[in-house]
Amino acid sequence: MRIRQNILGMGFAFLAAGVWAQPASPGSGHWEGAVMAANGQMALTVDLAKNPAGLWTGSMSIPAGNIIDVPLTKISVDNNTVHFAMAEMPGAPSFEAKLSADANDLSGTATVPGGSVPFQLNRKGEANVKLPPASSALSKDFEGAWEGAIEAGGNRLRVVMKLSRAADGSATGTMISVDQGSQEIPISTVTVKDKQLQLDVRAIGGTYSGTLGANGEIDGTWTQGPGTTPLLFKRPAGDVKKP
Repeated sequence: MRIRQNILGMGFAFLAAGVWAQPASPGSGHWEGAVMAANGQMALTVDLAKNPAGLWTGSMSIPAGNIIDVPLTKISVDNNTVHFAMAEMPGAPSFEAKLSADANDLSGTATVPGGSVPFQLNRKGEANVKLPPASSALSKDFEGAWEGAIEAGGNRLRVVMKLSRAADGSATGTMISVDQGSQEIPISTVTVKDKQLQLDVRAIGGTYSGTLGANGEIDGTWTQGPGTTPLLFKRPAGDVKKP
């Protein structure tokens, strides 16, 4: 009898472990898989979770594109259907998938303006959502439009940076590659400290660090993946502001 009780006890222990292994909310967790790209499969990871207020949060990484921890938007889980989007990415890709019966697999399609491609994800553990830090306040010294250029592969690519203040006074901004379609790419985090400017542009895996000089120009460095290049920003002609 004692042995049988022990066996039953072990059985209940396994059942309990199985219950605890289930996610708090369907769709939450750390997911790994791939999406079909033009040149084959592209690995991606997705983290989805509810914050203390009960709202969905999420982040996605595509290592091959040096896209790390881009925040997700428009997240919803309705029965076995999961939706999310990457508003910061060019074309704002959206994703829709179905949860498997055991809630450990997601299969669906990723949609961009040019069409849709399939993707598959498998749950690999608890969610580890990594959202970008909040932006700092924006001073008038940096507010407005700036123009610069990057030398890349023998080509000169014009860049426009736009910085403005949100309703709460925090900085917000976009970057535009004029010679690559002129699409506005949101800046994930803008940090201003005295005359120093730091940008985190997660949608394209880029960062910028610069200093506003007495001449009204921001002299800095753009880093994207393994590459680093000087990037000097000036006010557009007719819009020169003294620092």
